[in-house]
Amino acid sequence: MADDLAVDLAALHVGSNHVLDGVGEAAVEFVRHEDGLADAASGWVGSSQRALAHLAARWEARHGQHKLAVGGLGLHVAEAMVEYRSNEGASCGVLGSVAG
Repeated sequence: MADDLAVDLAALHVGSNHVLDGVGEAAVEFVRHEDGLADAASGWVGSSQRALAHLAARWEARHGQHKLAVGGLGLHVAEAMVEYRSNEGASCGVLGSVAG
């Protein structure tokens, strides 16, 4: 049964870092995209310019939501890894004291 419960803590660590790195990379790309929209906005007039501004605001809000959600996933994986390691260490200590 112990084989069924094996956890690769290094893989969890790498995975959580990968998720958090992805959030950072997406944020950088979003800022570049926002800069492009801002540069283009001066060429738009009237209702088209308002529509572009509205779209940019919606994208910004959606990006913020995604950033929080995905970042939260990365943090939850990291927290789970730390908790697992802590529980595993405590369990080993208890089992060692019972066996000794």
